[in-house]
Amino acid sequence: MPDLSLPERLLLLGADFTRHHDVLARLNSAHPAHVTGTAADHIPVTQALARGALDARDALRTAPGLYHSLDVKRAIDRMTQLATLAVVAADHLIDAVDLLSHTVVHHSGQRSATGLPVEQTAQAAKHTRLAEQLASLGAEDCLATAGLLARELHWQHPGAFRPPPALSLAQHAALEAVAAGRVTLDQDKVLVERGTGRITITTIRSLESRGLVRREPCVLWLHDERPYLTAEGCQALSAALAAPGRRSSPPSASPPAARPAVTRFAIR
Repeated sequence: MPDLSLPERLLLLGADFTRHHDVLARLNSAHPAHVTGTAADHIPVTQALARGALDARDALRTAPGLYHSLDVKRAIDRMTQLATLAVVAADHLIDAVDLLSHTVVHHSGQRSATGLPVEQTAQAAKHTRLAEQLASLGAEDCLATAGLLARELHWQHPGAFRPPPALSLAQHAALEAVAAGRVTLDQDKVLVERGTGRITITTIRSLESRGLVRREPCVLWLHDERPYLTAEGCQALSAALAAPGRRSSPPSASPPAARPAVTRFAIR
């Protein structure tokens, strides 16, 4: 096994998708005049997420001694899907920047605060919203796939993981919620999204004291910090997910009809 197991790599990739989502959520709440530069700067970040998902897919395909069971094939397919969504999100950011960077000289209608026609600014805003939505469940997908893969690796190679650390139910639930990008902090008040039960600041602090979680500044409005798994936290959660009889939440990806349509191209 490399220094990082495959599930650990997926959890770290999920953290990058959470950071991506926060930047775009802030972007979509910003004044239109400030969108162009931020969107342009974030295009290579979004493209890097696609490469990260493809790298994870290729690592799964070529991992020595890993039998391509149905669950492993599903993990490979999910990383291909996630890479495709990130590529299309980057394309939408490119379109938004193009629209916001060029004034339509012949248009004589109402203009927005950017100096561009209102319709053109609205189209750019639509592209940035789609860029946010397309990869908004990236961290959830990475967590679900990490759990799937951890159990499969434990079954195929029982010695692949160290025994999981002793965690209370509240600590384990908090680790999963942090990995899924559901937890932020506002002046030590824990804010939780998307159906996770209550998490106390005491639980977050206990995970910090064990080196499993660290805080980073959060760019979202009215959110001071966001906790992320450390490398040790990724290792601990991967081992816990791999434990016999452990079942993590099912993949939270929305059905195809519920996600914004991907109309550009797919990665092969």
